[in-house]
Amino acid sequence: MILISLALAGCAGMTSPQPKFAFHSFSFDGWDDTDKWAATVDLLEYSYGDQYRMVRKKVAPPRERLGPQAGVAGTMPVGDFLYVRWRIKATGEVVEDRVDLRALLPKDMTKHDLTFVIEGRQLYVYLVTPKPKGVKDPPILKTYLSWFNVTYEIYPTNTYAKK
Repeated sequence: MILISLALAGCAGMTSPQPKFAFHSFSFDGWDDTDKWAATVDLLEYSYGDQYRMVRKKVAPPRERLGPQAGVAGTMPVGDFLYVRWRIKATGEVVEDRVDLRALLPKDMTKHDLTFVIEGRQLYVYLVTPKPKGVKDPPILKTYLSWFNVTYEIYPTNTYAKK
């Protein structure tokens, strides 16, 4: 009976999907991004996938907001989604967005960075490549990371041709 239980447990493990790992980073910076979004919104929650606790955080009392900057780099699961919830300071309105990343990210996320910018009710998500920016490369976008590396907006408009 014990052997049957172990065999069934092993089969169940083989059929469950395993997260894809890559050395990459997830970061955001509401103070250094082009429009300095931290001045107009309060970040309340974010989650880059659900496989790694270092890339998700939720505001908890007595705090009223999260910090406007964070970053994690290393070998970690590539997230299937990005969830962000924020409050617009001027109106108090709470907005949330969940982006399905599965069709938007490259097959190999090694040395890439995923970042986001908030502008009012709109979330922008960017894929920052490891390629240094050249004179003829895509223009500077809303994220400060696009100053130095080739960067693509992948949400709400996808400017990245998946490779």
